[in-house]
Amino acid sequence: MNKLLKILPLSLLFFLGSCGLTDLEEQLDNPNEVTVDNLDITLLMNKIQADFGDFVSQVNEDALQLCRMLALIGGDTYQVAYQATDHNDIWERAYQDVLVQIETLLPVTDEEGFTLFSGSARVMKAYVLMTLVDLFGDVPYSEALQGVGNFNPKPDDGSAVYKEVISILDQAIADLNTTSTVGGTYRDIFYDGNASKWIALANTLKLKANINLRLTEGTTSTSAIEALLGADLIDTDAEEFTYKFGSSDVPSRSRHPLYLDMYQPIAGSADNYINNYYMLISYQQKGVEDPRWRYYFYRQIGSIDAALNDEPESIPCVISPRPAHYGPDQAWCAFDPGFFGRDHGNSDGLPPDTRAKTCVGVYPCGGRADTNADDPNYLVVTQQGQGANGAGIHPIWMASFTDFLKAEAALMLGTSGDDAALLESGVRKSIERTQAFGASKGQTVPADLVASTDDYVAKVNELYANAATPDAKLDVMMKEYLIALWGNGIEGYNMYRRTGKPSDMQPMRAANPGNFVYSLIYPADFVSLNSNATQKDPTAANKVFWDNNPDNFIK
Repeated sequence: MNKLLKILPLSLLFFLGSCGLTDLEEQLDNPNEVTVDNLDITLLMNKIQADFGDFVSQVNEDALQLCRMLALIGGDTYQVAYQATDHNDIWERAYQDVLVQIETLLPVTDEEGFTLFSGSARVMKAYVLMTLVDLFGDVPYSEALQGVGNFNPKPDDGSAVYKEVISILDQAIADLNTTSTVGGTYRDIFYDGNASKWIALANTLKLKANINLRLTEGTTSTSAIEALLGADLIDTDAEEFTYKFGSSDVPSRSRHPLYLDMYQPIAGSADNYINNYYMLISYQQKGVEDPRWRYYFYRQIGSIDAALNDEPESIPCVISPRPAHYGPDQAWCAFDPGFFGRDHGNSDGLPPDTRAKTCVGVYPCGGRADTNADDPNYLVVTQQGQGANGAGIHPIWMASFTDFLKAEAALMLGTSGDDAALLESGVRKSIERTQAFGASKGQTVPADLVASTDDYVAKVNELYANAATPDAKLDVMMKEYLIALWGNGIEGYNMYRRTGKPSDMQPMRAANPGNFVYSLIYPADFVSLNSNATQKDPTAANKVFWDNNPDNFIK
């Protein structure tokens, strides 16, 4: 149905040029033609939710690399690492799928009083628009989604779109606070039709927006944040906003995309790479083990020696010199016991390393937990069907994320709340949710292999208390936020551009990689098909509107 609705304007233009009036009238009166008049809002909402999940998958790809969760391997300089064609799918999912479908849905649900449909759709619309601005900067909105009315919508200033996003969220909250006419069976895969949870999400997205705006809006954003701290926010696991994957073979997108990469039908064929820096900070960089790492990662091999014995060419970087601009404590190449990923900006050819590389674990990707008791000779490679068989989640917003935003606001803006207590709360919530998720998937780790949560939290608290300045405290806080964000590249990318933390982010392997990707270049389809679109200079900083940090702020 959706595809027919999307091609209808082009079909009308074709028939106007090739048919007589009688033929055109016959086409328009065809009772079998799908039109808005016979729209099934339940089926359309199902499609919106599925396409929204695909949108989240698409926008995470580059962001996961830029915040060093996954390895950036597309180039050794930022200028060549991403191509305009890489971003076509993001644009298509946003504009041709999710947003146009929501614009088709809302006139019907608004008119009929189906406020649960309208409110939840507006929340998703707001999330998509905010994410487009966070990724690309200025994007079309005021002239977009008008069909034959305008095939060349101009980009709107990102600040104007952000203001519209907050207005859309306010309207969504008003919808969701109104008693809804049912309007059919609403298969709500996120909140099972619970309006209160959608309201908590809407408020949380407003908090997220204002945290980004704190750099440019000053007291305005501080006042907005203070007001939101008294609103219903996502602060419990029951309110978390996740896109849930299954384990079916058909359709292929049923499983988590990173599971599909790293647990393939042929055993030992893992694709993609986790960033070495991220594995190091999530293992025991602070001198104590993180209780989450065995849920986050799965080591196929027990040691570097075992990997080289299995395949001598599997880890070629072990004989390469460490880049001179890498500090002595910076992650590089591989480290024992058996962690092997890839470094930021390593665009070398692919060695025979599919049996050696560390893969995603059970949280959030639906893989397997790491229960190797550090046997250096361990070798059990991944294959589709292992672990939770891909039944993971996109952690779009977890309860712990809210605590970290509250902590940042308390530290940097002086808003209500104890920043140290909020930091501890965020860390504990993240650990508890990660372990509970593993247990729910039958992927538990023996108790004697799991590090003490109290010991880990005590170390974080010690580092935070000993940080002498707000900037140093922010560094500790944002590293913990980055670890808690595992699987959510969008919030990691925003956090890194907003704060410049963690300050020890692994640099590009090349000593002179050019400007960091402060926003993505526009998709090729947008630039080539829209006369009002101009491609960005890939060598420039191209910061989004809320980022007023210096051009060389991050690396």
